[in-house]
Amino acid sequence: MTHTITRTAEQEEYTSQKHNLFLVRDVVTAATNPYLSLHRGRVEPSGEIVCHRQEHTVTVYILSGDVLCTVEKKETRLGAGCCVVIAAGVERGFKNCGEQPVELLIVVTPPQC
Repeated sequence: MTHTITRTAEQEEYTSQKHNLFLVRDVVTAATNPYLSLHRGRVEPSGEIVCHRQEHTVTVYILSGDVLCTVEKKETRLGAGCCVVIAAGVERGFKNCGEQPVELLIVVTPPQC
């Protein structure tokens, strides 16, 4: 295989069982890239990615909306155009603090799935 083209709008969107009002599309998985996975996420108003720890480094780029980002109990408000990189094993969470959905690009290394 020399390349893969993904049209995110054509991918199945699913809800996360662990988080509140958080929907995800898996854009790139380990099947197409053994080095990272890329996910398109949406946090609805009043929704959140609850604080948790992962065995992966996570890079989150906010495409639109406003979130309250919690990293090891420290809260920072982030908006469109902000990017945060969180090391493996560090507690993290994101809460929609606006009235519109929050759109996220999430890169996970090594790949989560």
